[in-house]
Amino acid sequence: MNISKTQFKKYTRCPRCYALDNIYQKKLDSSIEVDEELLEILREMFDEETGEEFITIDEKTLAMLEYYKDVEREAIKQANMTFFSGFKYEENTKNQTLFSYTDDNQNVFYSYLDGYNENEKEAIVIEVKATTTSKVKKMGYTEKGEFIPLFFNDKGILKVRSDFANYEKLKSSYDKLFNRYNDVGKYVYDIAVERYIIEKSGKKAKNKNYKYYLAMLNNEYIFDGKYENNSPIYEQINNQILINFIDVTDITFQYLEFIEKEKDILVKSILSNELPTLKMVEGCRTGKIDECGFFPICFSKLKENGSILEVIGPKNFTDNDKNKYSLEKMINLGYYSLGDIPMELLQDQNKLIQRECFDNKTTYINKNKLSLGLNEIRYPIYHLDFEGFPCPLPRFRGEKPYSQSLFQFSLHIEKKPGVCDYKDDCYSFLAEDFSDCREKLIKKMISLIDLSKGGSTLVYNKNYECTRISELMNIFPNYYNELKRINESIFDLLDIIKTKKSLYMDLGLTEEESKTVNYYSNDLHGSYSIKKVLPIFSDLSYKNLEIKNGNEAIVAYSQFKFLTKEEIEELRSELIKYCSQDTWSMVVILDGIRNLVMNKK
Repeated sequence: MNISKTQFKKYTRCPRCYALDNIYQKKLDSSIEVDEELLEILREMFDEETGEEFITIDEKTLAMLEYYKDVEREAIKQANMTFFSGFKYEENTKNQTLFSYTDDNQNVFYSYLDGYNENEKEAIVIEVKATTTSKVKKMGYTEKGEFIPLFFNDKGILKVRSDFANYEKLKSSYDKLFNRYNDVGKYVYDIAVERYIIEKSGKKAKNKNYKYYLAMLNNEYIFDGKYENNSPIYEQINNQILINFIDVTDITFQYLEFIEKEKDILVKSILSNELPTLKMVEGCRTGKIDECGFFPICFSKLKENGSILEVIGPKNFTDNDKNKYSLEKMINLGYYSLGDIPMELLQDQNKLIQRECFDNKTTYINKNKLSLGLNEIRYPIYHLDFEGFPCPLPRFRGEKPYSQSLFQFSLHIEKKPGVCDYKDDCYSFLAEDFSDCREKLIKKMISLIDLSKGGSTLVYNKNYECTRISELMNIFPNYYNELKRINESIFDLLDIIKTKKSLYMDLGLTEEESKTVNYYSNDLHGSYSIKKVLPIFSDLSYKNLEIKNGNEAIVAYSQFKFLTKEEIEELRSELIKYCSQDTWSMVVILDGIRNLVMNKK
């Protein structure tokens, strides 16, 4: 059979993957490989801690691949300047350089290369990843206030330090490069599979030195706003270039033996065509955006309400003897439900509260803490929500790769407790096209949020809004003071319904009281995302909206670049409905919390 690089990575996640794929006759083809590329972009766009639902791939979302292709184009363009000319960008994967080899069982392993070029002395293999170098540059350790990085920059090429004798603590970071599920190791593993196929293909020239590089977006690059024919020009700025190459030649060589073993296990699975015994492994990626597609089939019980996946806080456990149990170990021991977990492993107060709610079908309410939180909010309340487009390549002056370029906000103004109308007290801003609308957005926002007589700007999970406003303060210094005032007035509704240790300790509570949740219901299923909290206090739902979540909002706005004015207007209407639903949801939730405190239904 023919096995692509993407299939190889999928089939080697666990011994069951190939058998399940065969049973369900889900033949992998190029469209699945495209999905993998798209997920790479979307992983950068969404923080798993924000509570967004997992990303689904559909025809609309596939349109995001156009932005991934832009990254590939820039990477290949940079390769011609960093190495030597002759690299060519191929939009169609099938036109890229292909390496393949056939094993003794007539299985054909193959891989297309994003970038390949050779001269008389060396050959360069490049794998482009639509991610930034941020995680790579953070690898290392801090000692006496000094950060010792694992990688050093050599004229735009990041290379691994070799002086481990002097920096023994770097070894732990270095070892992560050999974990295919690590944030950086997964990219190294990907190109190592390519190298394995190249080494086995028989096409590798013996007289040439082969070098292997990952191409990533430089997280420190700031676009200066220069354009040519309305297209951004990404020149070197302050010694920073847009694309960094990461030399993984030595690391991928060390990977080859490991990949050979993975290949042998896969071949055995193909020959036996048997379904191995069920066991949770790291490749299942439980609850992650790259969760195995067969996870719902293998562990259907874990998709039921009240499963152990809903547990609050860190997904690990410790017994009275300080023995630690990972989530995978717990599941392999047969603990599928919250009710299955032995009480001695629930040593965290929040987990105990959740367990009591689960066992007794009750709701936990700490009215004192809810009341204390409510008292910190000042009127009028400006319920604010932003929507931003994290384009892989910076589009406007002052932006970095994946900067959350704001294109929309919604605002509901609540003058007094409960005094807010869904329509009459709702204000919004939304870009009319794909051009830079940030200054218009700022002007509209500061004209509406009048803090001259006090008030609070209420958001849900404030890190996003606070960070965006801080970015605007730096890019548009003329509005610095007005934006700073808004930022200083921000209060997080999540801190009331859930908790925030520092907030409640400042209000005089003990550390234990402060880090204990204020509210828990089984209907939350372990999550405090606004879409889980809203149904507890209202019949409102996002299900009837055309645009239902932040992912779909990003995709909708991304299409402004390719649509007519009439088509854009249709999408604008749906975007306004979605964003205003977010701010109205905050109004409804806040009112629901007040009613809880006042013993109203």
